[in-house]
Amino acid sequence: MVEAQSPLYESEPVHLECQDWFVNGVARIRTDLEPETLFARLKAIEHAMGPRPGQVRFGPRTLDLDILFYDDRILHTRLLEIPHPRLHQRRFVLRPFCNIAPELVHPVFGQTMQSLLSDLKDGDKKAIPYKCDY
Repeated sequence: MVEAQSPLYESEPVHLECQDWFVNGVARIRTDLEPETLFARLKAIEHAMGPRPGQVRFGPRTLDLDILFYDDRILHTRLLEIPHPRLHQRRFVLRPFCNIAPELVHPVFGQTMQSLLSDLKDGDKKAIPYKCDY
């Protein structure tokens, strides 16, 4: 069940910069699924939406679903890391996250999401409100 969702943001690509901007958002959900099962379901949804063009890491894609946190668990498996290992480096994650849970404390770094966003050194990558007509 979706408990909260951020507004959408249009953001500059990271790593592979010669591509279109992305649309990003964050949602907080409640689930009885264990992290590995949830992850498998998210990947199945991505797959159903179609393949990534060229299968390039950090490249264009129709949909990219990630688990950023799962309660306060810390998990490292071959397929899954929770908290997401790069969320603290990404404005396109932190900006929408701060709309729904700015005071959430990262269980590894001990900082709030707002603090991580304020301290972010990403060359001022843009994450601007996304305007859509629907």
